[in-house]
Order: sequence, then C-alpha cells, then structure tokens
Amino acid sequence: MLAQLADRAIDTNLFYAELPPFAESVLRTTWEELLREGYVEAVGARWRLTAKGWLLAIEATDVSTSPTYRERLGRLLAVMKRHVKGRRDSAIVELRMLAKESNEPEGWIFNVIDSRASSATGLGRTGARWYGNERGRLVEIPVDFNLEPIDIASALTVKHLDKIQELEQKIEEIEEDRSQFHCPHCDAPVSEIASQDFEDYHCVVTYQMFECGYATEDGNERSPCPHGPNWPKENEFSFKTEQEGDTWYCHGVAKTRRAQKIDTPLGSGKSLEEAERAAKRAILPYHLRYPQP
Repeated sequence: MLAQLADRAIDTNLFYAELPPFAESVLRTTWEELLREGYVEAVGARWRLTAKGWLLAIEATDVSTSPTYRERLGRLLAVMKRHVKGRRDSAIVELRMLAKESNEPEGWIFNVIDSRASSATGLGRTGARWYGNERGRLVEIPVDFNLEPIDIASALTVKHLDKIQELEQKIEEIEEDRSQFHCPHCDAPVSEIASQDFEDYHCVVTYQMFECGYATEDGNERSPCPHGPNWPKENEFSFKTEQEGDTWYCHGVAKTRRAQKIDTPLGSGKSLEEAERAAKRAILPYHLRYPQP
C-alpha cells in the first residue's frame, strides 16, 4: 500500500482489495483486522490508509529509518522551525507554502502532519498539527516546536550530520537577507516593489506591498498588516446597510485615518442583523477572524 501511495496524500488514494497486488496476497480477514486496529478505513468497497496506518507502514518497511526519509524530514522540520523562530505565539502556515519552501510534495507533507510524524523523532516533543478544521490546508506550528537543528541531526546517521549543519548555516545566512522582503508582523512575502519619481519634489518613493496586505512607503507603513498592532478597531467604523430584493448588504465606513487604510469588504445576509455581523467580522484582524482552538 505504501509503495502504491508513494508521495500522495493518504486521503486521496484508494486501494481495491479485489485487484492485484492485493487480491491474491491479502485475505479479507486481514483487511477487517487492519480496520479494527485503525490502520485503514473503508470507503465504499475500497480501502484507504489512515494516518496511523501510514505511520505504521513507514516503520514496518524501515522507511522511517532510511537516510532519504530522515533527510527529507529534517529539511521539512528546519523549514517549520524557521516559521516560529523569534515568535511569541504559534505560526499558521499554508500547506502549499511548506511544500514550496521545503521542495517536498504536498501529499507527503500532508501525511507527515496528519500522522504527527514531525514529533515522532523524540519523546515529549511538540509537533506541528492541522489548524482547526483546516485539515489539508493550514498547518499550526506551535511556538514551543522544539526540534532544534541539533535534535534533528541526532536522529540521523552520522553521515547526514554535516548536511544538516550545512543546511542550518545556509538558512541562518538567508534569514538575515530575507527579513526585508517579508512582513515584520506575519512573515508574508513581498508581492511587489515599485518606485515613483516625484520630479517636482526631487525625490523617489519606494513602495513595498506584501501578500498579507501590509504596504510601506519608504519604509513607513501605508496599509497595516491584519496580524499587526495597527489594524483598526470596530469602533473606528460606522456601518451602513441596504436591501436589494431578499438580500441585505452592509459595508463599513471609515471614521478614522487608520481605518481609511484598509479595504472594507461588503457583508451580506438574509437579514439586516446578519449582514451587519458579516461586515463587522470582515474587518476583524486575522487572529480574531480565525481564533486558535
């Protein structure tokens, strides 16, 4: 099953008990036993590995102790550790971002997170997990994610120690350079850098825009980050509603200069109250819109 799965996510691959290679080598009673133990789950007439089953599979086949797996896991853990370095709270990171930064398939990272394999290299370690109900989309990396590079290296064979230490050194060097291209509040990457020449004033203004919405003019904040301290409060808006047919619409109107810096999405609902609640929720900062469980 593990061989057929390869690097795909466990929830996307189904196995047919009546087809090769399972038909002649796996008894029906074996499938039932795996089901009772929680290693597989039934999907109609087919079967699918669970997170527990995937973890057992990589252990039973010695994949978990192979140099290749250890190197891949070490690379992923180093990337996750970087997201909480210097932070006071947990980091919420998209699965696709972890895949891009670690250069590993999303499916394989999905299995590592789902099985909690990121904490399996040491007892008492805190591993990454899914954020709320965002399984397969958002990963929560706890602030006490304590697999230091030396911890990763100690779990590997000696010949990989130099590779891990070299990787950590490169990450440290890159970290110093990358800070100017990431939001200081949430670490979102820069999406655009542009300059404008104001000839009448004999100056050039440089603009930086980040994926989270944070923007600067010559280093000064132009638009706040939804994770940062300068995001406006609800009382800095008034709310106007109107009805079109059976639907109510509500939008926030900025009352302060700080509130004018952000876009105010339109809220809608089947009643005035529902539309107003939607509009108020839309202007909440990210950590209140999506509170941690």
